[in-house]
Amino acid sequence: MKFTTVEQATAWLDAQKNPKQRIGLKKIETAMNYVNNPHLGLPVIHITGTNGKGSTTTFLKELLLSQGLAVGTFTSPHIMRFNERISYNGENISDDDLIRIIEQMVEVNEYMETTEYGRLIFFELYTVMMALYFQEKQPDVCLIEVGIGGENDCTNVFKADLAILTTIGLDHEDLLGDTVEAVATEKSGIIKEKSIVVTGPIQASPLNVVSERAKLMNGSHVKFDVDYGFDNIQNLKENGSSFDFWQVVDGQKHVRNWQITMLGRYQIDNATIALKAFIAWMSHHGQYINFEDAAYALKHTKWMARMEKISENPIIYIDGAHNAHGLTALKSLVDEYFYDKEITILYAGLSTKNQDEQLPILQSFEADNLYLTQFDHRKALSIDDFEELADELLDTSFEMVEDWQSFLLEFVEKADETKERILLVTGSLYFVSDVRQLFLKKVKI
Repeated sequence: MKFTTVEQATAWLDAQKNPKQRIGLKKIETAMNYVNNPHLGLPVIHITGTNGKGSTTTFLKELLLSQGLAVGTFTSPHIMRFNERISYNGENISDDDLIRIIEQMVEVNEYMETTEYGRLIFFELYTVMMALYFQEKQPDVCLIEVGIGGENDCTNVFKADLAILTTIGLDHEDLLGDTVEAVATEKSGIIKEKSIVVTGPIQASPLNVVSERAKLMNGSHVKFDVDYGFDNIQNLKENGSSFDFWQVVDGQKHVRNWQITMLGRYQIDNATIALKAFIAWMSHHGQYINFEDAAYALKHTKWMARMEKISENPIIYIDGAHNAHGLTALKSLVDEYFYDKEITILYAGLSTKNQDEQLPILQSFEADNLYLTQFDHRKALSIDDFEELADELLDTSFEMVEDWQSFLLEFVEKADETKERILLVTGSLYFVSDVRQLFLKKVKI
């Protein structure tokens, strides 16, 4: 089968269905074996976590690139174009390469039909595609984000030298369990034998689960509060934050000051996780670190749809806070950075998330106006769904917006009236992606 456009090729990917639920890694291993196991031998840093994966991966990518290393990244979901999911040295996979590799997947799925497992579906296909592309490019390091969980995620066929666990909270409870300890068990499954382990700010109980897994696998668990740490945080308002990051080497404490422009206390967490992983990786491979170049890279790191300002007049930010953990972190950011501003919030979410938990968090924002809306996605909540939830919560603070596009364009048209107000668009990453697309086409970011 031949495809002429990326849209045609990715439509084929998304159309692949299989009623058999994949359990374990045998299915993805079978597919990898058919294409001669492109995943084996690649130098991999594997990243999981309830929140912070994307930002941590982006910080880490820029740090590694600053040292002249060739870096492959695999992330999801995409914000603007599918090509974002697979990149090499900061450049998204080209349309030609993407189409060529998807055409290979047609043959792979024809083969998989003959096996007991049946066809690969979207994320499984993406994973095989990424392995084939990285085998061609041979990066010095591959940064691979988990899709969901860890132990049973299809990216877990990779043998990572370093495992990162950013945060652990409740999300995808139907798949990962309804306790943080269960989630930690699933996520810590990415820790391989003798792999280095880097963790973020994780509560004691789930962190203990991670530590036990690290010990079981003879991992070198990089403790958050012993080998590395940070303090002296300075809020630079819209210019981000600065902080001192320290590490202990041969009993000596070394301190350096760093700055990031991405907003939010949690972005300091993500940046320090990336720094820990960066230093650990470079040390493990005996590589010299140019800290001046690394500092410049960290300071200039940006990430789409993570508290991204898409309009200056009026001021509009988008942020993909799509679960309770993310919304709580976003509230802290708003309280710290915009306590003296008038805030309007526009939110849309998915039916697969725990909206009974998320809407009360939204309500706790000290926002002047709080709007709920719907958007075009098969799992998006409708206005009727939101009204029913609001009734159940006995809440009248939410206003409903049926047409989010008209709402945003009207907000922009009335810029003179709204210049003192900040509009914060949040919720599903799919929703904020649609908002970003609208501004790119009609308003120009």
